[in-house]
Amino acid sequence: MSTRWHRRLTAAGLLTLLCLLCACAHKPAVSPAATLAQTSTQHGAQAFARGDLASAQRDYTTALQVYESLGDAPGRAASLLSLARVAAQAGHIDQALAAVNQVLVDPSPPAISTLITAHGRAAALYLAKSDVIRADQHLAQAGALCSASCADAGALTVLRARSALAQQQPALALKLASDALGMPMLVASAPPTLKPQASAERANALRVQAQAQAVLGQHGAATSAAAAALELDRALGLADRVLLDLQLLAQGHRALGSNAQAQQYQALADRAQAAGLALRGDAP
Repeated sequence: MSTRWHRRLTAAGLLTLLCLLCACAHKPAVSPAATLAQTSTQHGAQAFARGDLASAQRDYTTALQVYESLGDAPGRAASLLSLARVAAQAGHIDQALAAVNQVLVDPSPPAISTLITAHGRAAALYLAKSDVIRADQHLAQAGALCSASCADAGALTVLRARSALAQQQPALALKLASDALGMPMLVASAPPTLKPQASAERANALRVQAQAQAVLGQHGAATSAAAAALELDRALGLADRVLLDLQLLAQGHRALGSNAQAQQYQALADRAQAAGLALRGDAP
């Protein structure tokens, strides 16, 4: 082959390579509607994290409307579950249940993972209404979809522990909470923010453990579990759960006769509660 032809082939090869690299670097265009939905979802999550429930509801509602206009069933389900969290945080349990039920009755069956999450949310909401029968029904449906190794297995076990506690079965609740803490998906991470969802569920398990131990008269163990939950919830910035931890610590130290520490934790709990109400706009 002549040097001239070799140079032409080399130049052609370089041109082809450059074209391929340009094609790989070019990202597919995202529609303005999809961008709006994604941005609204992000803003909603940020507002929820800082306790601005009105803004969170507005942003998640915008995302929901966009996803519905696009016929995007997964996006719609995610937005409804987010709106359910906002409503539950505001104390509107029936409104939260209505949002979750829209996911469960959708004629376009959501993904299995979404169904598990929806049944788990429904169970938690019914527990908040003290309706243990319906809570257990949803837990059974979630359990039938979730294997022992599924991502939500730990959270569902914690919910079962809460159900047992609501049914005046503290020993069973303690066992289930301990089982949850031993599951791989709830393993402790350092820092807790490395795996925020797992850390949050671990804190939930520790809190139920503390509640069960308190009922059983194991107040020293209960304060230790509550303190561990508080450490995680503070690191994750979960103000509503920090309040519960502080209240448990106040009760535990009071039961142990440590009145000074009980008063200290109660004062912290009172301030946390007032600040939370102010953030939500429930107080001046």
